Amino acid sequence: MKLRLIFRFAWTLALLSLLPLVPARAQQQSLAERLRAHVKFLASPQLEGREPGTAGNERAADYIAEQFRLFGIEPLGTDYFQRFPIASSISLVGTNEVRVRMLLERPGIPRSALKPVQISWKPLQDYVPLGISDTGTVTAPVVFCGFGRQQSGGPSDFAGVELGGKIAVILTGDPDHYNPHEPFRVNYSELRRKALRARRAGARAVVFVHPQGDSSEVLMPLRYDGRAPIGGVLAIHVKRSIAARLFPREQSLFTREQEIVKTKAPQSFVLPDVEMTIRVEHRTDSTTIANVVGIVRGTDPTLRDEYIAVGAHFDHLGWGDDNSLYTGVERRIHPGADDNASGTAGLLELARAIAAQPLPRSVVFCAFNAEERGLLGSAYYTRNPAVPLEKTVAMINLDMIGRLQGKRLNIQGVGSSPLWKPLVDSLATAAGFEPSYTEDGIGPSDHASFYTRGVPVLFFFTGLHSDYHRPTDTWDKLDYSAQARVVELVRRTIERIAALAERPGFTKVASSAQGRMGMGAAKVRFGVMPDYADHPKGLRISGVVDDSPAQRAGLRDGDVIVQIGSTPIRSIYDLMDVLSRAEPGEEADVIVLRGSQENERVTLHVVFEARR
Repeated sequence: MKLRLIFRFAWTLALLSLLPLVPARAQQQSLAERLRAHVKFLASPQLEGREPGTAGNERAADYIAEQFRLFGIEPLGTDYFQRFPIASSISLVGTNEVRVRMLLERPGIPRSALKPVQISWKPLQDYVPLGISDTGTVTAPVVFCGFGRQQSGGPSDFAGVELGGKIAVILTGDPDHYNPHEPFRVNYSELRRKALRARRAGARAVVFVHPQGDSSEVLMPLRYDGRAPIGGVLAIHVKRSIAARLFPREQSLFTREQEIVKTKAPQSFVLPDVEMTIRVEHRTDSTTIANVVGIVRGTDPTLRDEYIAVGAHFDHLGWGDDNSLYTGVERRIHPGADDNASGTAGLLELARAIAAQPLPRSVVFCAFNAEERGLLGSAYYTRNPAVPLEKTVAMINLDMIGRLQGKRLNIQGVGSSPLWKPLVDSLATAAGFEPSYTEDGIGPSDHASFYTRGVPVLFFFTGLHSDYHRPTDTWDKLDYSAQARVVELVRRTIERIAALAERPGFTKVASSAQGRMGMGAAKVRFGVMPDYADHPKGLRISGVVDDSPAQRAGLRDGDVIVQIGSTPIRSIYDLMDVLSRAEPGEEADVIVLRGSQENERVTLHVVFEARR
């Protein structure tokens, strides 16, 4: 009997010990179901990939705002929308023209007896200016440069010809994947690479021509590809039949192309007696999109005027832009379930939880737009903060948190405050994760916009996968139970930060700018932190690394770099091109615009260093 009573008592204690777990498990399951519902809507075909400036993107913003309203999140303005302009399209303005001065071959008449003729090409009929093109006018001889290859240890279509100051004719596509019956898929990233190679070789303009095939007479669309034009080089696409007339009969475009495909060897040469004038004038037009921003006010009279920003971007690639890794020919929606409907869903559930139980510090919830275009939404917010940025004590970013692999969770930015590592490590380990850490506060997501302005950041990320930036990133592939665990960890992290007696200190990680700017291609160290938003005059920098070539040259926060050496700088891609070509010890003049009106033109002198 005594043993039976002891057994019953022990069994009762065991049951009682399990009672708190039942609601916890039920709550986690309920959270996972709500996350699934958010992701399923945001990644649905009806939203068509949430590309900025589209109806699907607006529907996503409206959905987030409605959820904020239902949770009792307070707007920080007349509504939840922080509206801002982004470049959305390109239109031709002024005079666009191509004039060719050449000898027109005639049967039986020697070239010495021919007189030059002038031929004009009609824009949008014979050729089209490209969105990657700078504006201006170039008159120069013309050089055929094959497929524009420049491979390390392999063939270079720019070797053996003098291209300085000339115009390059370059075939689109790749001789290793030559299929004349496959429809040509516009790949602006590849066009940019070819144009940049030509610019490095000295070309001032590029004329793109499709290879022989079914699409050889189809002009590319005049389209904005989401990036600034390439500084200092004009770029157009011309119908193949028009371009073929530039070539002499004994070195026709068809025979040179076939020889490259057959032998893989360069066939570059100067087109004899051909001079071309190209004039490109276009305008980038804008549309208005919005971040979605709301706040839960803090409860502590002293701490409520300090803020924690919690962010996730809700935009994606629509039907696929140049960031897409999809290789198919048929256009398909890129639903972006993990990138970043998962982070947006996490943001919404954090907003729900914190609105129900406010914290000592205030929490600002930011659903950012146009992250895929270059962190445009978060960059706009940090320049136009809804609450004072100097009172923002931390930024927590969620991007791709739906595909946890085992127990490994990547947490970036832990070096941006001395408090982060011990705080997050204890919480993550207790929650059953095996965290991997990155010190850097600079990275390819929205936390970088805050870090460059002195705000400590933490970025939660479950890793890349084979569906990244492809149409196959669908809602059914996410692990919502694991995602719920990540969201719970983030919630506990926010709660701990919100209750700290003192605000977290900020630390600038020494390797940040070089790590971001290097991207594996730069051979030298420069030391600037770029502002990822588009700038009409050049590349604005939001920070300068201590003890770097840029700092010693005299560059300052807010400078707009417009030229390095002889290379005009219009975007981060131009800067990366310069850094990929420069050698340690090489010197260059850097021209920047400075001052509140950016009307002070300053020339500085930089000496590049080897990367550390």
